[in-house]
Amino acid sequence: MAYTERPSPATGDDHDPARAVQRERMITELRQTIARVPEQTEFTNTKIFKVWGPVAVVALLGLVALSISLGKLGMIAASVFLLLGALWISWEHRNAGQPFMRLTRRQLFVDTLDQPVELADVEDIDVQKEAMAMLAQTLTLGETATLPTHRVLHMRPFASQAEVSKDPQPQVRIVSAGLASAGRTLGREEVVALLSAYRDAAQAQRTLDALLSHA
Repeated sequence: MAYTERPSPATGDDHDPARAVQRERMITELRQTIARVPEQTEFTNTKIFKVWGPVAVVALLGLVALSISLGKLGMIAASVFLLLGALWISWEHRNAGQPFMRLTRRQLFVDTLDQPVELADVEDIDVQKEAMAMLAQTLTLGETATLPTHRVLHMRPFASQAEVSKDPQPQVRIVSAGLASAGRTLGREEVVALLSAYRDAAQAQRTLDALLSHA
């Protein structure tokens, strides 16, 4: 939802009562839109891998032991490979549940971005569930938006991180093992609604700032 000041017919009088009423009504609407979201909301990934990773490790240790007792080399190799994968994912998510993303009424902050994203520049929001319980949030920005730079987390495909791209459109893509806020896991629709509400608040704040600066 983009906010623009609605023009009123020229009256030749900057203090025209009708225009003043219209302006105050618009300011009230903008402030109501801004107030619909908290000043700040923090997000974490879910603890799905932190909980189930160790369970998988124990189960795979049993499978490795069974494979060795049976003397089947192929089975041993496969079970060891799976065990290493489970250990890797468990280690990667040992700190699951710590905030990595934050929304304010103006900006989006992600740990792996060198600067915040101006939410008022967001033109499209897409949230999709991906394989391995991952959630991807894609924000498409306007052509004139200032893009941050992302820090690459090498060899950590399941870590919470953001990626920035310029082609074909300026985009910020945030991937995490699910998304939670205040200890509660959020569904895809809830994430879309939250991002949209904060984007609307940021656009309303930008319009309000412009209105008040010309008071």
